[in-house]
Amino acid sequence: MGHRALVAYGRADGTYSLHHSQWGALGFSLLDDLGPESPFGDGAEWETAAHEAVVAGERPEVPDDHDAPVDPVSRGVIESLDVLPERFDFLEYEAAFVVSRTGDVCALQPCWFARALDDAEPVGDGGLVSLRRGRDPVTDAARVSAWFRGVADTVRVLHECGTVDEPTAREHLLTRMREWAAEGRTVLLPP
Repeated sequence: MGHRALVAYGRADGTYSLHHSQWGALGFSLLDDLGPESPFGDGAEWETAAHEAVVAGERPEVPDDHDAPVDPVSRGVIESLDVLPERFDFLEYEAAFVVSRTGDVCALQPCWFARALDDAEPVGDGGLVSLRRGRDPVTDAARVSAWFRGVADTVRVLHECGTVDEPTAREHLLTRMREWAAEGRTVLLPP
């Protein structure tokens, strides 16, 4: 099964190339595995040229027997990070990572609205909150998740009791998630 992560690589034209990692969400290991010298986590010589190709919007040349934690072959492109929640599959992926053109890495914790809303779609119906640098990523992700569970469970009860309708419940989730920005975190939400 794996602990899958979606990895977005910044490209020279401002778009992002989307890549799959089968085990990258496990302990947010990609924060340690990826970097300027090892953009796909393999620590191999081919990575620099492959990353340059991805940044340029080209298909990278990759050895068939590579053992990189992130697949260097793109699964699609998004025009900006603002679109990432619309393409993120909350059933398939447990984490998201953004790799800048220079190889800097940021981790994001997904928060799927299905915990509060029965009609939430698996793709695009939730938000992503960045983890704080300098903190244990597993602990920080658990903090975000625990907070979201509390908010979502409260919204579910209010919705089931008829206190709020579905659009109001969804808007409340979006409003509460925006609060994470006050801590200097990146918060990516669907439109």
